Amino acid sequence: MKIGVSRPFADPGVPINDVDMGEIGRIAEQIGFDWLTTGHHTVRPLREEIKGPHTHGVPFYQDPLIGAARATALTTRLEVSTGVLIMPMKHPVDVAKQVACLDAYSNGRFMLGLGTGGASRIEIEASGGSFERRWDYTMESIAVMKGLWTQDAFAFDGDFFQFPEVQMYPRPARKPHTPILLGGYSDGVLKRVGQHCQGWLPAYAGTRLLSLTETDMTGPEHVKQGRAKIMAYAQEAGRDIAHFEIGVILAPGDDNRELRSMYEDAGVDRLAFSLPHIASVEDAQAALETIAANVL
Repeated sequence: MKIGVSRPFADPGVPINDVDMGEIGRIAEQIGFDWLTTGHHTVRPLREEIKGPHTHGVPFYQDPLIGAARATALTTRLEVSTGVLIMPMKHPVDVAKQVACLDAYSNGRFMLGLGTGGASRIEIEASGGSFERRWDYTMESIAVMKGLWTQDAFAFDGDFFQFPEVQMYPRPARKPHTPILLGGYSDGVLKRVGQHCQGWLPAYAGTRLLSLTETDMTGPEHVKQGRAKIMAYAQEAGRDIAHFEIGVILAPGDDNRELRSMYEDAGVDRLAFSLPHIASVEDAQAALETIAANVL
């Protein structure tokens, strides 16, 4: 199992975390981590009731693709991913170009974790996206990106995007394309992974699901059942895939060997421990050394 770290966010009342992702990645690689991931939000609505784990409001993040570019540029071995990029707030042609460049320039060290948001309607609509049709938009966006990454002449005629034959370069280093992992918890997410993606990227607080619905299932149980469902959905869709990548992101404070063992036993391929609040490179160094002592 690959062990990584997740970039912290700033909840309301906490200063914006502007510590350089490149420096965090450089230190993480030196210490011995395999993976760095970071989330995505664009703007924080000031007067909106928020659903889900961000009960105090939409958190602040650095731009995840710019951060990934910094992190891959200053490292040689570390893998970097979004965890997750909220696709309804992005245009797939732009994302396809940026991701292809990231993957090509890093020699295949980038993974695209995608989600649809759902906590904030205003944030998605402020970015030009459709809240009600966020999953339709996301799945159509995946089809657009795959075509641009793999075909020499690609045209598209969908509900959201229509264009004649075009060609895009550079291409991702990984073949057939940069891996796409979906975040989320529902059977609908698992079905979409099985039908269209290469992996699954859920997040948990210890063994508790950070879900919008109540459940008594633990994180490790959820992972085991989720992989089985993904494989079944892939088989139904006629996809011949031997293995789906499962990456789990844990909450701040969950850096202990017991949780690492539980998720490893559940079949997780990679596990990211979240950094606490940091305000400087020195804070990042200390936090990464502490997490490493606890889990590596």
